[in-house]
Amino acid sequence: MAILLIRRCVVVTAISLLLGGCGTKDKLVPKGLPGLPNPKQKFSVQVNVSDGANDNSPIPVDFVVVVDKKLQAEVAKLAAKDWFERRIQIVRDFPGKVEVVSWEWVPGQHAGPISVAVNPRARLGYFFANYLNGGDHRAVVDLKSAVLLNLGPQDFAVQPLR
Repeated sequence: MAILLIRRCVVVTAISLLLGGCGTKDKLVPKGLPGLPNPKQKFSVQVNVSDGANDNSPIPVDFVVVVDKKLQAEVAKLAAKDWFERRIQIVRDFPGKVEVVSWEWVPGQHAGPISVAVNPRARLGYFFANYLNGGDHRAVVDLKSAVLLNLGPQDFAVQPLR
């Protein structure tokens, strides 16, 4: 029993000494643990939904952040209907290169500010709103500025918050 305890102490000490010389704690500890700096930047959004919006039906909204330039060009061309049909496969095909936050808003609802953690390498984000009517229902946003998302009766608009 004592020998087992001594072996454990030796192993723990050896690992501590080895890791102590391997650089900063950010390289040694997984990102995003409580009490440590979060490597992600924050993006803030407020949401207003018009009364009776989307024929008085809930509106699914995805906020999409892409860090791959090739994929970003593809996502920038998608209409909301296409995004919602293809999003699961896109996330599977590009692991770690696309982040998606999904909400469903109801007519008359107001929310925010909502803080979303985003990859600091990303510069742009996309909102897709899955309205019942046809249309692109897509907007691109600068991740460095907080925005107001206004979900109107048949379409939406995004404006920067000051």
